[in-house]
Amino acid sequence: MEIVDIKQAEKELKEGPKELIEDIYSLFEDLALGKSLGMPISRPLPLIGKSVHELRLSSRSGEFRVFYFIKVGDAIYIIHACSKKKQAIDKKTTDLLKSRISRIRRITHER
Repeated sequence: MEIVDIKQAEKELKEGPKELIEDIYSLFEDLALGKSLGMPISRPLPLIGKSVHELRLSSRSGEFRVFYFIKVGDAIYIIHACSKKKQAIDKKTTDLLKSRISRIRRITHER
C-alpha cells in the first residue's frame, strides 16, 4: 500500500521533533507492509471517521501526534501532525481532520 502525506501534513511533520521523523516513517512503512499497529503506539479514532488513526509518540520536547487515514485499496494518507497540548482532541483539530479526509475522498473518487 502506498503512503501519501498531503502537503500540509508534510510541512507539519517537518516542523515536529526531528528525532521522531525516522520512527514515524518506519511505522508507516510497517503499516504499508500490512503490519497492524495497536495501542499504545496507534489508536483508532472512529468518532472522527472510519479508518482514521492517531500515532502517539514521545520525545524530549513532549508528546507528538500524527493522524492518518487508511483508504482501503488505495493508500495510507498522512493527514495531520502536531504537538499534543491537551488530553482530548479539540474541535478545531477534529474539524481539520474531517475536512482533509473529505478532500481526499473527493479527489480519489474522481480517479
